[in-house]
Amino acid sequence: YAAPISTSTGITSSNPGAHYVFGTSNNNIAGAYPSRLSNPNLTWETSEQTNIGFDAKFANSRLDVVADFYVKKTKNWLVTAPVLATTGTLPPFINGGDVKNTGVELGLNWADKINEVKYRIGVNGAYNKNKVGQIPTEDGIIHGQTAMLYDNSEEFYRAANGLPIGYFWGYKTDGLFQNQAEIDAWKTAGKGILQADVKPGDVKYVDQNNDGIINASDKTNLGVGMPNFTYGFNIGLDYKGFDFSVNAYGSLGNKIVQSYRNHANKQANYTTRILDRWTGEGTSSTIPRVTETNVNWQFSDLYIQDGDFLRISNVTLGYDLSKLIKWKYANQIRFYVQGQNLLTFTKYDGMDPEIGYGTDGWVSGIDLGYYPRPRTVLFGLNVKF
Repeated sequence: YAAPISTSTGITSSNPGAHYVFGTSNNNIAGAYPSRLSNPNLTWETSEQTNIGFDAKFANSRLDVVADFYVKKTKNWLVTAPVLATTGTLPPFINGGDVKNTGVELGLNWADKINEVKYRIGVNGAYNKNKVGQIPTEDGIIHGQTAMLYDNSEEFYRAANGLPIGYFWGYKTDGLFQNQAEIDAWKTAGKGILQADVKPGDVKYVDQNNDGIINASDKTNLGVGMPNFTYGFNIGLDYKGFDFSVNAYGSLGNKIVQSYRNHANKQANYTTRILDRWTGEGTSSTIPRVTETNVNWQFSDLYIQDGDFLRISNVTLGYDLSKLIKWKYANQIRFYVQGQNLLTFTKYDGMDPEIGYGTDGWVSGIDLGYYPRPRTVLFGLNVKF
């Protein structure tokens, strides 16, 4: 009898079908994350306001005078804290200090008639000044957002103790270097130069502290986007069925940042202003030469213009047709033509000087290149029964 003997050995394996260490499926599972960082030390923002007003009529009620003086102090101002982009969530709210607004408002209105002509004239104005204090940060500053002008650009607005809220912060300039002799004289005088390889056509940044170096210590307050003074006026006339009115308003003392003016992003479109750039001695004192770097486009007063304006916002001419069209059901049939946004007087060369945009709620006057306001002409008919 013979008994066969056999033996075998081997290794077997199987393909998992996926490149994951564990699990047989990759179904989506709902999760949660905080949309904004919390701040357990946050307290209410509160406001205290004191008003002293005056309202009176004179000259047999033909003159109406309204005046108001106010002091408003906002405490524990709510503001978002700057955080790194790698945080992965919205920044927390913090109590950013106090904001004090002091101002006065005045309105005058006169209404009278000369023979059959009724007329009314009104003017109004308001002055406001604000100051920030008690900011609880180490440097006494609430910093603005970065990368707003171009990629990796530094902040250009901030709030600081003792200064107006949302002021623009950057370099002052003294024109452009027109030739090599100017560069040599600038260096000899010990004035700082920001550009490592300065050439004619580059910007002269002002050395504010006279230490011979241009750096962040030379940045300063360049103005604010909120106006110091706002005003308006209106005129109205009525004569034998005709009515005519004009309304206008404006502001003084505010600055506007033309953020689209920067030429630091090589891939971005330029405005036609680039055609007036420096190309040789005397060709420009405000638009530097074109370079491969953005050193000439550090935030400075070259970005800023005065935002003063006067706008004719509404002009209306109407006529009551009731005397021409007899209709027993109508007390008045008035035809009118109205023009809106007809004229704006300003030195600002952007689309619209009335800029309210701010990347944060506490800053304004940043022009990102909005479309202009439309000029509108309306025709209408009012019927009163």
